[in-house]
Amino acid sequence: MMKPKILLTMLSLFFATAFAESPSDTANFNVLHGAAYYNAVLTPSEAPSVHRNIYTPYLMYGSNLVALGPSNAYGIASYTSNNQTSFLAYLNNMAMLGIATKSFGFSIAFDIDEKLNFFKEKDAYHKEETTEIHGRANNLTLRLAFPMQSIDFLATLRYYQSNDSLAMVDYADSEGKIDYDYHRLAHDIYGAITFTNRPSAKNFSWRTGGSLGREFWWKDSTLKSTIDPDDNYKHTSERDDSYFYASLFYNFGYIVLKSGNARVHVGNNATLNAYIFDRVEDKDNHRKDAYMRGTLTLTPHLLAEYVLNENWVIWASADYSWSSNAYREEYIELYKTEDETKNYFTRFSTKSGRVYTTTGVLFRYKHLTLETSIMSGFYNNPFRGFTGNTILFDFSGIVTF
Repeated sequence: MMKPKILLTMLSLFFATAFAESPSDTANFNVLHGAAYYNAVLTPSEAPSVHRNIYTPYLMYGSNLVALGPSNAYGIASYTSNNQTSFLAYLNNMAMLGIATKSFGFSIAFDIDEKLNFFKEKDAYHKEETTEIHGRANNLTLRLAFPMQSIDFLATLRYYQSNDSLAMVDYADSEGKIDYDYHRLAHDIYGAITFTNRPSAKNFSWRTGGSLGREFWWKDSTLKSTIDPDDNYKHTSERDDSYFYASLFYNFGYIVLKSGNARVHVGNNATLNAYIFDRVEDKDNHRKDAYMRGTLTLTPHLLAEYVLNENWVIWASADYSWSSNAYREEYIELYKTEDETKNYFTRFSTKSGRVYTTTGVLFRYKHLTLETSIMSGFYNNPFRGFTGNTILFDFSGIVTF
């Protein structure tokens, strides 16, 4: 008999809060949201969210909360004491530690899902022993943020290591011994700065900045042999697919419609990326290649928010992406010879994406906030979301203290 009573109590609470009268001039749009809102909304004039705050660390100042997101695999906790806020976050495969004060915030994030595979095989017949070690990526990210009067500043520095593999082959017989070592590694170091007028923005808001990075692929091999004199010692080191990259971005949002309980934002996010790859030399064939690539992406977006009352907020967003790519390759044949020839290849292409839409509902009661959303992937393939390829349903909760 308890279950019907519990159900009736929950329904009574829902209708009482959903249809309670709330004066239009007291509507509060600055309700703290979860990942559902943060991932879907692209305008710089969005309402605050836990994720936006931890990625701009000083905004965590004064927070005492626990936030959980089962569908996005994250957990966030913060505690304020003596004019300083400390926070801890688990974001999928990353852990983040940070501190925030009124004047600055700092955080460090690192990978907690590192994997190391070890394989060893010994062939007594061929007198060969093989050892292989494969490591998963390492990721370290530092963030520093602070207010500059009417502007917020954020600096990000990231180091990423991937594709770490090591192979060692040892062969021995009565004639001698062969040792072969092979190591491949990829490094990525990236720095970015961001400015936003959010602290002073009213109807028009913007976010701008740039980044610069270097991805470095390195391959090294060593061969030692006492059997073949020609292979007594050989060492090769190559850099393949290494490049510099840079980007500039400018995002803006404008509140075009606003009433006591509703507002509508429109805007556009523009990003310009450039990739300059290292020259690749083929000394045997006297050929040298170099190429670069550039991408311009425009993403117009729309956000509508409606504050039903102090307990319920309904929002919906939509965005559309368009990109243009330019690719240029230069290859020199017979370089450093009398017959040196330069060849060029240029290609332009454009790509239009589909419209992404998201609808979300936020419920807040005293110290508890619950939020859920439905993503656009639901309308294309209702079964795909359950495989993990597309987020179909998002749910998160926040408890404040």
